[in-house]
Amino acid sequence: MRISRLRVSDFRNIAFADLQFTGTRIFLCGENGQGKTNLLEAASLLTALRSFRTRDTRLLVRHSAKCAQVAVELEHEIEGATQTLLGFSASGGKTVEIGTGTPVKKMSEFVGRFPVVVFSSDDIALLRGSPTIRRRWIDMTFSTVDAQYLVHLQRYYRALESRNKLLKSATGVPAQCAAFEKIMAESGEFLVRSRARGISELAGVFSAFAQRILKCEEAPKIIYSPSAQLAGVAEWETFFERSRHTDLIFRATQKGPHRDDFQFRLAGKDAANFASEGQQRGMSLALGLAQLSVFRERTKIAPVVLADDVLGELDPARRENFWREVGGDLQLFATGTTPPAEASGWEIFNVAAGTYVRKKT
Repeated sequence: MRISRLRVSDFRNIAFADLQFTGTRIFLCGENGQGKTNLLEAASLLTALRSFRTRDTRLLVRHSAKCAQVAVELEHEIEGATQTLLGFSASGGKTVEIGTGTPVKKMSEFVGRFPVVVFSSDDIALLRGSPTIRRRWIDMTFSTVDAQYLVHLQRYYRALESRNKLLKSATGVPAQCAAFEKIMAESGEFLVRSRARGISELAGVFSAFAQRILKCEEAPKIIYSPSAQLAGVAEWETFFERSRHTDLIFRATQKGPHRDDFQFRLAGKDAANFASEGQQRGMSLALGLAQLSVFRERTKIAPVVLADDVLGELDPARRENFWREVGGDLQLFATGTTPPAEASGWEIFNVAAGTYVRKKT
């Protein structure tokens, strides 16, 4: 997949930008705070209408504007030459049109059709941050490659929210709770089974990439840590029923797939606490490369790669290892305050105050 044209209006600090790309290597060069990351963020929304910087899409709309728009023209392996129009209102609404103005009514019709993989300096939070950050990453990854995963994820969280409302009110009768627990059991069992299988697939690819990037003696690992390990829908239904008493005390569902996590291990230890800064950054890059590999294998589409100033913390050898692992056949957008050392083959745009000017070769 290649992005041939990107038009952005009233997005972050970008009043309007209309950029055309002819190659596979695009570099956005400029000082910090000028709009380099904003343009990458606009492109990243192609995967699932989700920003890699914020969950609140209202923040994407430029100050005093009513809505932001991102129009992307693409060359696609399956759909050929196509375009998408993404809209974000200041009130929080989102719209998607594909092709000649055809609106998308269900997220499952859009998520995963145009895969993009983001490498950001904030990815270090996947090691150091809360389980919520890691669950969000896993759910986005698996929703991209499996439409049924997204359907079950939405069903589970809607039922969970309804059950929690009953628990907070302390007035829910068992029959009311049971109705939501049945949905949670069905979709929750699917999610846990899919995560176990998917993380196992990711783990093997991750370890191989991490070993090659870090050149360490023992390959780093990722390990799935489910909140509860049960076999089948019936056991999950019984589990939620038996948890009601405790959950009523806390006024919230304490255990379930919404509490799952996965861990990074290095030489048998928790990488978040024992790995060095360089090792942690190398592992976050390896996780992104593993995601890239899974996207490509499962969707049969070559994702667009967005690298937002991620290599500054790596030594030259590990930086070179990363570029080599990304490969030369994918379209890559990168940012930085100075141009690449080897500028030939790159389309370079100078960025200042939300404007983008192609550098003449």
